Amino acid sequence: MSQRPRRQDPTGLAPLIDRLEGWVGRTRCYPALEKDRVSLEDLLRQIKARQASLEQPLRILLLGGTGVGKSTLFNALGGADLAMAAPVRPTTRELTAYYHEDNGSASLGKLEARAKLVPHSRELLRDKIVIDAPDFDSTAKENRKLLEEALRVTDLALCVVTAEKYLSVELFSLLAKHRDGIEYVFVLNKIDRTQDPELIAADLAHELDKHKITSQGKDPRILAVSALAVRRAQHEATEAGLSTLDGLSLGEEAGRWPELRDLLERELDKVRIREIKAAKLADRVKGLLGRVESHVPGEVPEKVERWRAAWLAGRRDLTTDLLRNFFGVIQHDPEVHNVLRYLFGTGFRGLFGGFLTLTYGIRSLLLPGFSRARSLGTKDLEALLEERLRLVEIAGVERRIEGVLDRFEQEGRALGFHPPERGTVSELGATGRFLRQAESSTRGVAALVLAVRSDASREFYGICTVSAADGTPLGPILWNLLPGVVLIAGVYAFVGSLVPTGVAPGAVAKSLTGAVPLLEGTLLSLLLTCAIQWPVAERVINGRVERALALLEGVVERAVESCLGQAVVDEPERVLAEILERHREFERLREDADRLLRDHSGPPPPRPEREEFSAEPSEEDEEEAPPAAERLRA
Repeated sequence: MSQRPRRQDPTGLAPLIDRLEGWVGRTRCYPALEKDRVSLEDLLRQIKARQASLEQPLRILLLGGTGVGKSTLFNALGGADLAMAAPVRPTTRELTAYYHEDNGSASLGKLEARAKLVPHSRELLRDKIVIDAPDFDSTAKENRKLLEEALRVTDLALCVVTAEKYLSVELFSLLAKHRDGIEYVFVLNKIDRTQDPELIAADLAHELDKHKITSQGKDPRILAVSALAVRRAQHEATEAGLSTLDGLSLGEEAGRWPELRDLLERELDKVRIREIKAAKLADRVKGLLGRVESHVPGEVPEKVERWRAAWLAGRRDLTTDLLRNFFGVIQHDPEVHNVLRYLFGTGFRGLFGGFLTLTYGIRSLLLPGFSRARSLGTKDLEALLEERLRLVEIAGVERRIEGVLDRFEQEGRALGFHPPERGTVSELGATGRFLRQAESSTRGVAALVLAVRSDASREFYGICTVSAADGTPLGPILWNLLPGVVLIAGVYAFVGSLVPTGVAPGAVAKSLTGAVPLLEGTLLSLLLTCAIQWPVAERVINGRVERALALLEGVVERAVESCLGQAVVDEPERVLAEILERHREFERLREDADRLLRDHSGPPPPRPEREEFSAEPSEEDEEEAPPAAERLRA
């Protein structure tokens, strides 16, 4: 079975519409966009429906207020009593669709079930469907709702007015609301009851220009007719057995009725219908794009960079906070400090090292910490540190991490970004948060605590060994230089004192007796020299203790990255990158749209400022009004 060939898009707008729909659906980070989301998605649905109806009949809506003769005009266009027309107002309470029987009425969509369907076989109206709708100023809420639904599928509106109602506030409000996407032709009806229809038409044109109501960038066409006069002529033709559409005998009171029929039957050929549909689809896309653009801040990249800078500062604060949490007790634990001092103090070599070993050995007999240090091995060091780190509670670490992530969220909101609403899920996160909750966030915190405990304990001995190194081969030489000189000098003097200066009996005994004080002096000098160096060595030892603890704190940074990398590194960066990508994607979309929409009907007319429409002109408007309008108002 052969497939039906896919209908090509005659406007070339389909890819742009799909991209715009996808971007709006994915983007959840702008507050203004979220507030207007329901309306934007409704517009997208209308645009998609318009896009799907490009090859369907042109939908022509008769739009008018109460008593302007819409139904009479509708009957005149059909040459028969298609819709009820009566002096009772409002008369029209439903849709009446006048369509070609070969095309059907499916182009009405959901409105088909709510319309009175009137088929015909007029070849000149084959590709059009004419719809009579309720009055726009109807007091019935159902009627106004039905009219709004009909306007959403309208391609061309015949806006019917009279001399009494052409300045209606409700009319211009409705025109402003549906400015984009509908082609307008204005029909000034009941000219047989109007004293000077040309003045009315001129003033209506002035009002349309004032409110920027245009048709494809031009002034809308205004046709003055009398539908009632046409219907009288049609009744006369029926009585004479003639056609009610052709060969009518129309007088001047019918006005520009032949021009209106020629517009509907001949000007609106297939080419013109396609042009109107394409141009109005482009107008709706332009309007939607403008709405979306007004909700996208222009300074997104700068705000994201400020957000990233604040988050990097928050991560640094988190690491510092966790360091205090893990090692705050250790930093002020006298026993741990004494153990480290003993290890570093007894690690010196040479004469001075022997002095420090003796000194710390004596200390170990007197002070807590030093006594335990004498028997500590590698395993004992690990057990000591793990004992201290076991005091850190997982719940406390969780609270600190949660606080930093909340800080990230608050910074994003302060900069004007918006997390997804509750109950929605987007690429920027889940229910009401920028950040997705990691599947193993609790396990990640627990793993972090365990990793810090085990890694810190395991690396403690190695860190102490690294910190004990002097950092230069000259270190042991420098520390033992002065004690060595003192010792060499003492030995030299002692040996010299043993050499006899004569052969007198008892000379050797005298030399030995005189050398004893020399040995004592050498020993005292050596001790004095070591004692002088001791304060300097203590400062060096304390520095090594601080360095060892600083190296130990590096374990926390590695553990944070390995155990919580997704939550505190990858996830915030993903959010920032996605917001930037959404902004860049929209910039590319807007540039492509500008190039593509430039080929359709030119730039959209400028929107006026929001204003209340009033039938009473201002003084400035009076000055700008044409002389005909002045005479009319006078």
